Amino acid sequence: MQIYGDRTLKAQELLAKSDFNLMVLFPSSNMLYLSAFYDEPGERMLLLLVPRDGNPVFLAPKLYEEQIKQESPFSDIRAWKDSDDPTELLRRTVVDLAPEDGKVLVDDGMWTKFFLMLSEALPKAGFSLASRVMVPLRMQKTPDEIRCLKEAGWIADEAFEEIIRSKIAGMTELALATALEEAMKKRGAEKIGFETLVASGPNSALPHHRAGRRRIEPGDVVILDYGCRIRGYCSDITRTIVCKESSKEIQAVYEIVKRAQEKAVQATEAGVQAEEIDRVAREEIVKAGYGERFIHRTGHGIGLDVHEEPYIAEGNHLELQEGMAFSVEPGIYLPGRFGIRIEDIVVVTETGAQRMNRCIRTLQVVE
Repeated sequence: MQIYGDRTLKAQELLAKSDFNLMVLFPSSNMLYLSAFYDEPGERMLLLLVPRDGNPVFLAPKLYEEQIKQESPFSDIRAWKDSDDPTELLRRTVVDLAPEDGKVLVDDGMWTKFFLMLSEALPKAGFSLASRVMVPLRMQKTPDEIRCLKEAGWIADEAFEEIIRSKIAGMTELALATALEEAMKKRGAEKIGFETLVASGPNSALPHHRAGRRRIEPGDVVILDYGCRIRGYCSDITRTIVCKESSKEIQAVYEIVKRAQEKAVQATEAGVQAEEIDRVAREEIVKAGYGERFIHRTGHGIGLDVHEEPYIAEGNHLELQEGMAFSVEPGIYLPGRFGIRIEDIVVVTETGAQRMNRCIRTLQVVE
C-alpha cells in the first residue's frame, strides 16, 4: 500500500505548487490511482477528498465502508446511509479541509449533480480540473505499471494468434468480437479493456465501427481493435486481416500503413515532441498519395484509461519522456471499400521505443 501513500504525497506537492487547497475525485481511474479503490459511478455520492495537507478523506455510502477499509490505505471514511441526505456531511467535510474561498480541483469526469453539490458547499471557492495535477502525475509510468501494460499486451497478442489459426468466413462481427474476448479471458485477463471493435468489408473504412451482425465474406478486410486489463492497466492493439483471399491493392495499402507505423516507432525517443511522431507516420502516407485518407491522430496515451495523455497528434509540442506509454496506429480508410490500421503500444525508454506487443505485423490471410 506504500505506493498509494507515495502517489498521494506527490499529488499534494503538486496541489501546493499550483496553489490549490483541495482536490475532489469522483469514481474514476484517478480515484483508483491514488487510493487503490474503484467502483463504477452511480447515483450515490462517493468522493475522495485530497487536501493540500493532511490525510485524504472518503465520503462514501455505508455499503462501501468495509470494502474501502479492505482495499485502500486511507482510513478516514465518513459514511452515510441510504436514508440520509449526504449534503450536510459534504458541507461539513469540505469546510474542514479547505477555506471557504479556497481553490478546488474537481475530477474531470465528475457528474454535474455532484459538482453542483460541491459548489453549493463552497460557494466562494474557485474551481478547476483535477487533470492539472493528475495528468503530470500519471503520464510517466513506473516499472511496475509497465509490467502490467506488457502482460496485458501479450495476452492480446496470444488472442490474435489464436484467431488467425481459426476460420472466420461466415462469422458475424459480433461473434468474432466475442471469440477475441474469450481468448483473452482464458489467458488471465481481468476483463476487456474497452468495447471490442470488429469491422469487416466496407465497415473497415469506418475507424470506430462497432461490431454488428454483418457476416464476414471471402475477400473482406477485417479490422480487429481490442484489448484487456491486468491490475486495471489496459492493452490496445489493432490488427488488420483478410478473409481467404487478398487483392494486390489491399496488400499495397497494407504495406504503406506498415511502413508508416514502423517509421513512427523508430522515431520515438525521449526529447522528441509528440507531434513529430505523428508527422513521421503521416508523411509516409502522404508520400504514397493517401494523405486525405488518414483521418485521425497517430496515437493516444494509455494506462488505467485506454485513452489518456500524451496524445500523438499535430500541435502537441509535449516532449516525450522515459516511461510515457502510447499507441502508434496510423491508418488508411477508403470509404465504401476497405480500411487498414495497425496499432501497437510503445513505452519510451532510454534507448528509444519498446513495443508492448510482439505478435506478427505482416498481413494475415485467414480462412
